[in-house]
Order: sequence, then C-alpha cells, then structure tokens
Amino acid sequence: MNERIELLDAMRGFALLGILFANLVSFSGYYVMSREQLAALPTAPADAWAVFAMNFLVEGKFYSLFSLLFGVGFSLMLGRAEQRGGTFGPLFLRRMVGLLGIGLIHLLGVWHGDILTLYALMGMVLILFRGMENRALLLWAVGLLWVPLLTHLVLMATHGALDPAPPFNALSRAIQNAAGGPHATLFSLRSSDEAWQVFLGNLANAIQRPGRYLQTGRQAKVLAMFLLGIWVGRRLLPDPLAHRMLLIRVLKGGLGLGLAGSALNAWLEARLGSAVLLTPAGLLQTAAYAVGVAPLAAAYAAGLALLWGTARGRRWLSPFVPLGRMALTNYLVQSGVGLLLFYGYGLNLMGRMGAVWMLPLALLILSLQALFSAGWLRYFTYGPAEWLWRQFTYRRLLPLR
Repeated sequence: MNERIELLDAMRGFALLGILFANLVSFSGYYVMSREQLAALPTAPADAWAVFAMNFLVEGKFYSLFSLLFGVGFSLMLGRAEQRGGTFGPLFLRRMVGLLGIGLIHLLGVWHGDILTLYALMGMVLILFRGMENRALLLWAVGLLWVPLLTHLVLMATHGALDPAPPFNALSRAIQNAAGGPHATLFSLRSSDEAWQVFLGNLANAIQRPGRYLQTGRQAKVLAMFLLGIWVGRRLLPDPLAHRMLLIRVLKGGLGLGLAGSALNAWLEARLGSAVLLTPAGLLQTAAYAVGVAPLAAAYAAGLALLWGTARGRRWLSPFVPLGRMALTNYLVQSGVGLLLFYGYGLNLMGRMGAVWMLPLALLILSLQALFSAGWLRYFTYGPAEWLWRQFTYRRLLPLR
C-alpha cells in the first residue's frame, strides 16, 4: 500500500495543463483589460474564441479534477493510517496547516488565483467526514454542488442585502488607491515596473477572493469534489479498471450532461460577462455552471482511467506521471513563470499577447516542466516543495535523495 498509484499521478499532471491554461489567460491581463484594450489586440477575434473554448472545456473542470484527486489522496492516507494502527487526525491537520502556510504566501505574495489556501481550509473540514458511509458521502457531495445555486437564489431574494462581496471589494479598492491613486486599475498596477505596486495589485485582487468564494459557493464545490474523491478511493481503488463498465457510464453521462451545461455557461459568459450575477440570467449561468463542471470533471477522470488501461493510452499519459508526482512544485513554478512573463518587473507582456496564445504557451511550459520533473526524480524522491511540506507534516528531517 505504500507504492504510488501512477494513474493518479498522470491525472494530476494532466490537470496541471488545464489549470495552467486557465491561469495564463488571467496572467495575460485578459480579465482586467478594458474593452478597448482587448479590441486593440491583433488577435482579438481569435482571442474571443479561445476564451470561449477555455470556459467551455477547461474553466472549473481541472481544479475540480484536482479536488477529486485530493479526496482520493485523503482516502488513501486514511486507509494506510488505519492499517498501521496510527492516529490520522493530528497528522492530517498538521499537513493542512502546512498547506495553508504555503497557500497564504502564494496567495498574498505571488498569485491572487491561488487554490491551495482554499484546499487547506476545506481539508480541515474534510476530516469531519472520514467515518461517513459511502451513500452519505454521495448525498452530501450532490447537495454541496447545488449550494452555489441556493446562494444565488438567497442573494436575489434579498436584493443583494446579504451579498458578502462588497466589504472585500471596498478593501480591495482602498489598496488600489493607496498603490496608485484613485485612477489606478488592476491592470496598471500589475503592469507597473515598480515591484511594490505589483505586490499591492496582487494583494488587492487577493482580498477580493474570499467575498467572491462566498458569493459563488466555491468552497462548497471544492468540498463536494473532495467527498466524491473519498468515495472513488474507497469504491474503485486500487484497481479502477476492474470497474470498467462504471467508468464507461460515468464517461458517457458526464460528457452528455457536462458538455451541455458547460456550453450554455460559456455562451452566457461570452454574451453577458460576470456583471449579471444577481439577475435571472446570472441565475441561469450559475445553474449551467453547476450542471456542467462536476460531471465533465468526472468524465475527464473516467476517460483518463480508461485510456490508461490501453497500451497506447498509457504511453500517451506516461509523461504526465512525473509532473503529477511534483504537482505542488510545478503549480508554484507556473505562477513564477506567469509573473516573469507578464508582469511589470518581468517581460511585461501583459496586454500584448492575446488569449489565443495561452494554450500553446501552456503546452510549452508544461513540456519543459515534464522534462525537468523526470530529470529531478531520477535523483530525488520528492519535488522541492513536496519535501518541505513533508518536513512540516512529519516534524522530522526526511531524506530528499
């Protein structure tokens, strides 16, 4: 039970591709540029289609896939602890505290789009579900996936009176004013050649995220996928291919439901943007997102598992294995690369490269990371960030080589 399951590492590595693509669109400044700036890009028509494709097939699905794998990992850790007869709770909580520390540094100091902080906080909640039966796990997961829709209904019914976002937005605006005056924008701060303005621009964006999470129910969606992951770990591992017919049903059902919901969500996003949150159109978009994301993420997972079961598929997916073994390190490095490419103290490409270039760029970066990860793991047991995280978790020096 101590050996790694390579299929899970391959899935983590594959998930990094989608996460990187979505993050690079944000790094490029697409969401903080004015309509005039976007229209002035030479690739503007193709950019719109690239972002539509990203919203259709990528946005939300790959962090959901990662969340599912987080839950699977939790299930495996719990099973191994029970086999050893050791205590699991304190060890896992310490692991989450370590992840929270990494996430907060990443969120506040590097990249406002950090997901690690939310994973750590929801991981601390996840431990409350460790003794729950499988059927109850599924019921909780399905219920939590609809929390965003319920939240939206409550906000509409109260005409926004219970909206949690305004205080966070006000604080964010105050930070922007302090950094660049009343006319400062997130674009101007991020593209500044003054490191302190870039830092405050990121901080202003980071401050908004808790309000946005509460407004859209992101924390419930992440916890739901964690719970589905526990169910998968119990039900399908260590040999998911022994459940081939179940995987085929998940693939077909997830594609049917997920593609329909995701297409509607992407179409609404393209036509309406995100300024219609507390409107009937926004409610429809929230429902489409709920219907589209989790089923399509589950379909991706099932499809990857089935592909792994073929000789050709395993060859295709094998390069993702070292990426997945060093997922935390590679995720953090991707943020550093994004900063150096697009922000003011780097190459300052923000506003100069359209979104259509982000997928080829993501493939290039991930290919280089795959080569580095494979080379690193020939000599070392863990990635650098994974090794540091383990030192904190186990409170003793562990060999890296």
